[in-house]
Amino acid sequence: MNNQLPPIPEGFGLPFYYATLFNIEVAFLVEREKVIKYLENTGLIAADFNGKALVSFNFQNYTGQFPNGASTTQEIELNIVSYPKSQKNNVAFVTAKQYLRGEEQTKLMGHKRVHVPCDADMAIKAGIELFGEPKFKTTFTTNLPSLNVPGQNTWTITCNDPDNSSEFIFTCHAHVTNLIPEISAFSPITEYGQYDKKLIGCRWNILQPTNLYFLDLKKSKDFVKMSYGSSKNKMREDMEILIGDTPAFAVRTSMSAPAAIQTRSYYI
Repeated sequence: MNNQLPPIPEGFGLPFYYATLFNIEVAFLVEREKVIKYLENTGLIAADFNGKALVSFNFQNYTGQFPNGASTTQEIELNIVSYPKSQKNNVAFVTAKQYLRGEEQTKLMGHKRVHVPCDADMAIKAGIELFGEPKFKTTFTTNLPSLNVPGQNTWTITCNDPDNSSEFIFTCHAHVTNLIPEISAFSPITEYGQYDKKLIGCRWNILQPTNLYFLDLKKSKDFVKMSYGSSKNKMREDMEILIGDTPAFAVRTSMSAPAAIQTRSYYI
């Protein structure tokens, strides 16, 4: 029944509160033909942006606070921006730029997750059982901006092969130091999944505006460089099909504010 909520498995509680979050999303406008097979039998339609589809991936580094301490998780979502077929007469159609600015206020356009690599067992279990995510375990090699390294505003993320960490699925290097961002009020973000062979959705809220950078497609590769490894993992194959050498259309970043600060010592 559509008026019933999917059950919450024993051992989980909702909502899940993030203690910290570092997040980068890179978006690509691609030919719609590329995404069709990934939406078959999902109940979803790819959003149409002037004849293009929007494919994105986001890297998340986050912590959760629990009674026995804090956990740290890293994961990536490879997404196709889509909406439910059943809601095709209700969705607000916007341009790609308007969508990334958060202007699609019905929030029916959301993320169909194609692959979700993750490095934490509990996050994988929660993603699969609560949200219908296609999650698998792997490792990451990263170099992220940090307030503890003043002046750094580059993001480098490598998703390693789950069976052999010396091989990789892809690497993204995003350099936004000299770009001036727009402020995007994008949340809540709709995330689509499958539970009991049914389409489900949930909302993900980043509790602050995000920095949004639109890129000149002719100069895009000066700011975002993608490379693909020799991993045999299906995600590597699908990323080359969906993204390949397409220039990045936009980058969106978010870093949660520090909770406390310890300053420099002084002589007494």
